[in-house]
Amino acid sequence: MWSSALSAVRVHRASLAGSALVVLLASALLTATGAWVEAGARLSAASAARSDPSAAMLLAVASSFAGTAVLIALLVVASTFAGALRPRSREFALLRAVGATTAQVRSSISAEVLLVFAVAAPLGTVPGLLLAPRLTGVLRAGGVVPDGFTMTLSPWPVLATLLLLVPTALIAARVAARESARLSPATALQRSAVERSGLSRGRRLTALALAGVGLAAAGVPFVLPGLMGSAAATTSAFLLITAAALAGPLLVGWAARRGLALGRRGAVTTLALANARGFSRRLTGAIVPLALLLALGTVQSGVNVGVVEAAEGQVREGVTADLVVPDRPDGSDATARVAARVAALPGVAAAAPTTLVPAQVMVDEPDEDLPFLDALGWEPTTLRTVPAGDGLLDPDVRAGDLAGLADDGTITLSREAAVGGARVGEQVLVRIGGQERQLTVVALYDRGLGLGDYLVGERVAADAAAAGVEPAGGAVLVRLTAPDAAPAVRAALGAAGLEVTDASGYAAQVRDAAAGEQGLSTWLLLALLAFVAVAAANTLVLLVRSRAPELALLRRTGATRRQLLAMVTVESGLTTLTALAVGVACVLPALVGVGQGLLGSPLPVLDVGVLAGLAAAVVVIGVVVPVAAAVRGVRGAAPAVLA
Repeated sequence: MWSSALSAVRVHRASLAGSALVVLLASALLTATGAWVEAGARLSAASAARSDPSAAMLLAVASSFAGTAVLIALLVVASTFAGALRPRSREFALLRAVGATTAQVRSSISAEVLLVFAVAAPLGTVPGLLLAPRLTGVLRAGGVVPDGFTMTLSPWPVLATLLLLVPTALIAARVAARESARLSPATALQRSAVERSGLSRGRRLTALALAGVGLAAAGVPFVLPGLMGSAAATTSAFLLITAAALAGPLLVGWAARRGLALGRRGAVTTLALANARGFSRRLTGAIVPLALLLALGTVQSGVNVGVVEAAEGQVREGVTADLVVPDRPDGSDATARVAARVAALPGVAAAAPTTLVPAQVMVDEPDEDLPFLDALGWEPTTLRTVPAGDGLLDPDVRAGDLAGLADDGTITLSREAAVGGARVGEQVLVRIGGQERQLTVVALYDRGLGLGDYLVGERVAADAAAAGVEPAGGAVLVRLTAPDAAPAVRAALGAAGLEVTDASGYAAQVRDAAAGEQGLSTWLLLALLAFVAVAAANTLVLLVRSRAPELALLRRTGATRRQLLAMVTVESGLTTLTALAVGVACVLPALVGVGQGLLGSPLPVLDVGVLAGLAAAVVVIGVVVPVAAAVRGVRGAAPAVLA
């Protein structure tokens, strides 16, 4: 078995080289992600005693990204091996025809996949382990890890990567060759020559079910607004992409038939559309990764835009003060001292500080069987203090009474933070400066994106300061005696060297800060997009190479090289347009849900620049890559050569 697998790898080294490249990149991506998750777990465990919120943040960020990275990597690796093995169905059918059993064919396929992994996966884990520490600077700049943090590497991320990728590739390989392996030799040989038309009933029903679930997920924000509902809406894009992958042959066939029915066409266009109609399954393998590339980037960038705009709007509406004096970037002025100075100015009716206290909140009970995951139960956050009795902040209370914060040991939660958790009158466990406290919930409010998920009274902040906890920021909120006093107060504050703005200006500062904190998210997204782009390009190259006998036959029957390249260009254009249409159609419901959930408007939230860039990337990969591969494929072919 192993000798035949080695021979097969040598014969098909060109197509398997592309699969090996994808495995190498997937191994690097998952190994680096695993290293961050492990480093976050170690940092959280080591810092639990002093309750450093930045310690738990690395684990939270890495775990969140790990879910998406694992999903994308497994999907891409599976589709890559399926695409590499599907054109070899005739070879597998011939093996069955000369006496190979189903078990022997499957064993040979598994051996080939394991040989590719034996070379590519270890090579991929090395750059993953080397690149993971390189992101420390970005993590530190985003406040995800504390100053002085260094990453310690171990073999566990490598082992986890192999345990994820190897079974996925084996399953995908067996699925790709399952039909030729299980049919009778004569039937397998007959079906390997022509693609089956239509889809099975089970595949159609599964596609319809996934599409229905995806549309339902996109509608969740209409019932549950906010981040929770918007997060549910984003899953609809991946569900719809999966549904499109299952129904892809029908979509490609429909597009090709529509093209053939449009009227007058040249011979090249007719041949290209006829090929697309007859080999719709083959083209679906090229459309899905391109659509995934567009959908992944568009959804993530749209969510980022929605979060930033929602935070700005909630701060603008929630800050009811006339003027705001933000903290200086160097922290040279303590907010409480500034508030006392501002309150003494003529024309000021009230001035009170609102500060951000670093803390951790328990959101999940620890599991006694898995103590090493206890850190995941603590959410790193900040507690914002609310000035008592001045009406300078309006968090839009929906239950309870904000006046309860005047009592010691109380807290209010945003409705998103309270989903599935505490209600008014219940208690939450908070860790501040290494000390745990039970705080009673006295109110629930709506504007959590702008003002934060947790509001506390000034007594909690005073206790934190007494424990040596440095505030993470803040501002002084100012109420004027009359609107016409604003110029004089602004001038006095400016003369004292203090920055002053209004609610809209403060909201814009919050927006800029939120946008700046997206740096880590941008880097992670770019890594995923680069991985998907390489996989999409590899799939297209494999697709063109698998057509070498077909192109040679067309040359033999009189087609010129220019006609063949024109045919491939038309097919690539059809593939690209279909991928763009599928990608946009799959993300629009999700982005409509995000707009409703975060901004209260059922309009899709889009980053037009990112969408345009992704569309351009899809066009380049979908048209230029296969045409370049076709140029190389037909360059040396003579009219009399069949293969």
